[in-house]
Amino acid sequence: MKTAENHGLCSKRLKNVDAYLQRIVDQGKVAGAAGMIIRRGVQAYCSSFGMRDIEKKARLENNAIYRIWSMSKTFTIAAAMTLYEKAYFRLHQPISDFLPAYKKVKVAESDSRGIIKLVPPKNPITFEHLFTMTSGIPYPGGENVSGLTMARIYAKSQKDEKQGKAWNTARMIDEAAKTPLCFHPGEQWLYGFSHDILGRLIEVISGKTLGEYFSEAIFKPLGLKDTAFYVPKEKQGRVVKPYALGPKGLGEVKNLQDFATVKAPAFESGGGGLCSTMADCALYAQMLLNNGKLGNNRILSRKTVELIRANHCSLSILRPSFFSHMNGYGYGLGVRTMLNTAEAGLNGSVGEWAWDGLMGTYYLVDPAEEMTALFFIQLVSDINSDLQRGFVQTVYGAIDD
Repeated sequence: MKTAENHGLCSKRLKNVDAYLQRIVDQGKVAGAAGMIIRRGVQAYCSSFGMRDIEKKARLENNAIYRIWSMSKTFTIAAAMTLYEKAYFRLHQPISDFLPAYKKVKVAESDSRGIIKLVPPKNPITFEHLFTMTSGIPYPGGENVSGLTMARIYAKSQKDEKQGKAWNTARMIDEAAKTPLCFHPGEQWLYGFSHDILGRLIEVISGKTLGEYFSEAIFKPLGLKDTAFYVPKEKQGRVVKPYALGPKGLGEVKNLQDFATVKAPAFESGGGGLCSTMADCALYAQMLLNNGKLGNNRILSRKTVELIRANHCSLSILRPSFFSHMNGYGYGLGVRTMLNTAEAGLNGSVGEWAWDGLMGTYYLVDPAEEMTALFFIQLVSDINSDLQRGFVQTVYGAIDD
């Protein structure tokens, strides 16, 4: 019989993980929380606490389906790199070679008087700029001309969708090309729409929709049964209800796009549109830990995985707009990568890498410890990163070898 000790984890200390997940539920920070740890190829821990839906009194089970939001980005990265390995593009190649709409992009520059001028970019947007979030293409929102323009584009797409004229991925990405860049490509780091554009490039190069290519290149080879851009009717009973945390506690999420729809959307968001389970994401994480291979199926080469998780951005570029909870990390091809555990304040490993999502889903890949760990919640709150870090502390605290 295999125990936690067989793979270098302490059974007694793993109870700290249980206690932590139960505690954040009891404190009313989340409706439900789940975690999984795989070390040296063996699942050492998998538990869920709390409720999938408070109002329906439905308990959270291990097979629950979550909106993984920006965890989708790493699937897009991996899928794009399968095409890179076939030499369909180069990292330093302009994306306008495949998307003509991006030949005419402008940069919004402000002079000393605060007057905005639209000027040609010093350099074209390349594939690497998309991978590393240095393209200057923002998400909607904020007070600058770029974010406001993107917000108007999103609003127009939502209006058309309500009228039965939903934009597909091609239309959405072409419209986004009308947004002035926040800076010249490569000069700064900004978390934004880059990976959605990368998803469209996958479509153009492969000749398939993003969902079709994901299924062919990643989902089917890895045996991912519950990962898609929608949740079919027969699985809707497993979808976790999202909650927002406000001054009065947990409440209904308002005015937020829900990707857990019954039918596939017209716009398949490579930046945040996937729904999945802990089990599926654990298989995917194991493939990354195993340098691109799971069982007899190789998705990427070891050298390609090394390129993905290497730091590609100087700290001078990252610092101004990088998330505060990412202190100690660099940024690779769409993933965080640990550079300094002391600066991060985490008992983890240099070289630990992966990403997380808007509603709190999180995973890490740690080659040094031969470990992957996943933390899944569905919460809209500014404490998500703190909840994730607490889970990480208990996971590493259980190592006993």
